[in-house]
Amino acid sequence: MRIYRDIRFSKDKRPYNTRVRVVFWEGPRKKMENPAFLVRVAPDGAGVFAGKWQFPRVFVEAYRDAVVDPGLGRELEDALASVRSAGIYEIGGEHYKRVPRGYAAEHERANLLRYNGLYAHFGTISREIALTPDLVEVCYEHCRSMAPLHHWLVKAGRRFGV
Repeated sequence: MRIYRDIRFSKDKRPYNTRVRVVFWEGPRKKMENPAFLVRVAPDGAGVFAGKWQFPRVFVEAYRDAVVDPGLGRELEDALASVRSAGIYEIGGEHYKRVPRGYAAEHERANLLRYNGLYAHFGTISREIALTPDLVEVCYEHCRSMAPLHHWLVKAGRRFGV
């Protein structure tokens, strides 16, 4: 991502970001519309992210259809269980208070229908590790642990043609 920022309308007039973000995306859409792995390195340490912070408009409906699909829905539960089994990742993206219209509020995965993005995040790699060559290996291991969620999102998007 760019190291400079648009300061025209900002109160903070510092021209450069104080962190570096690298995105590795996968999928058929424009790069920032696809699920991705993101590594962020900042003065206070580093963090790793996998998934999609906010779904593009065309992907939201495909995601919901995948959640209610018997096969893909179970695969999503397995992917989330795999990521959670590591015990150190935050799963996020829940946005809505209610299940969207057209979907049963009693569905077994109704809680996942309230998401407008889906991601796993690990944001506490210490500054001491971030300043060493070991950072690459640490980030790689976190990406491997979060990969089931990333792969499910790519699969769901391709299956529903978005």
